[in-house]
Amino acid sequence: MEILINMTEYGYIENGYLRAIELTPQIYKRKQEDGTVASVEVSIEEQIAALPDIWKPVEPIDESQMIADDEDCIVVPIPYDAGDCIKYRYERKFDTQKVRKQIQDLKDNLAATDYRVTKCYEASLLGDTLPYDIAQLHSERQTVRDRINELEALL
Repeated sequence: MEILINMTEYGYIENGYLRAIELTPQIYKRKQEDGTVASVEVSIEEQIAALPDIWKPVEPIDESQMIADDEDCIVVPIPYDAGDCIKYRYERKFDTQKVRKQIQDLKDNLAATDYRVTKCYEASLLGDTLPYDIAQLHSERQTVRDRINELEALL
């Protein structure tokens, strides 16, 4: 069951940032002249009329525009003053946070397998049989390091 809320967004652009409020009908308690308390509803229209002239309706974000074509990109809605209202233009940007997370995950993977290298080193110093295939271990870890370098080059 979807609940619909009567809401309108108004805002203005200040120093490149959208300042916005969501207007919904407001109910206030007011003391009447006879001493009783009554609930008074202030409509969205009344709230809009009380706003300074710089406030304008804000067009809702178009969710269909928020889909990035490239998995390494995100879509950022950039608000702008279109004269009679605030609208959005949709810019595709490289997702640096995603790449940084991938790099950190790969570094965590390397750290989690460091003990295997240490065990092989200890075994070789003692002349024992290596507990892991060192060539395969080195190859896997080098692949991870190469991927880290590729991703860091993107930043």
